[in-house]
Amino acid sequence: MAFFKKLKYILKRHSFFYKVRFKLLTKFVSKEHISRLSYNDLNPVCEIPKLYFEINVKIFPDKNVVLNDLEKAKTIAVWMVNNMGRGRGLGLSSEESLKLMLTEKAGVCSDFSQIFNNISVINNIKVKEWGFKSISKNREISGGHSFNEFYSRELNKWILIDSYKCIFFYKNDSTIPLSVFELFDSLKEHEKVIFKNLDPSYSTDPIRVKDMYLSFNSIPFFIANYHNKTYDFFLKKLHFLPIFFTHGLLYILGKSYKFLFIRELYFYKKTVS
Repeated sequence: MAFFKKLKYILKRHSFFYKVRFKLLTKFVSKEHISRLSYNDLNPVCEIPKLYFEINVKIFPDKNVVLNDLEKAKTIAVWMVNNMGRGRGLGLSSEESLKLMLTEKAGVCSDFSQIFNNISVINNIKVKEWGFKSISKNREISGGHSFNEFYSRELNKWILIDSYKCIFFYKNDSTIPLSVFELFDSLKEHEKVIFKNLDPSYSTDPIRVKDMYLSFNSIPFFIANYHNKTYDFFLKKLHFLPIFFTHGLLYILGKSYKFLFIRELYFYKKTVS
């Protein structure tokens, strides 16, 4: 029994399959290319699963209250961190992930990012999803991380938001949250950057945040071409298969997402690390 359990884990989560998939999906592009993209491009409101609309009513119970994009994004992140579970990585359809995270201790940063994406679309917020590739040799801070970015129309700029850690980033002397590019440009210029918790009652590990975001241990990449409806369909239909088989099939069919690294930032961070 233990043998089959171990075999199931290897087929489902072994790092070898993740490394192969990562190399196949990686591309290098310019900042300008990424600036033109968003999750909304391939994911219209009409394709978001019904359960998300039901949850959205709980997040925004008073329809008479008018919020701007910044306020809506903060409300979503704070609600998520207070009402959703954390635990094992899921790799399920967006609807199944949401169901489990509302009832069990399940879900990691990528699951949070996926859910933040869909709720943002419902609320007419332009959103992006990002990830980190760790280049640290320290096992305590190795591994990746997922986070989001949304467009604030009132500020006329993109803003980095980590829904899993429930934080924004700022220059030390500013009250305006930073975008992904602004964050890493600030670090490149050796400007002091701080982070703030969006919910005073919830705090995250400051050392982990510093190692992940405010050092040269991580290289950001943009997650492009993710069609939620397509992935939901295949993950549901092929739920009996190891996840990497499903992702491999989508890659062969030309329907897979891509990991887009920014040329300038990637090679700069590789040089200074």
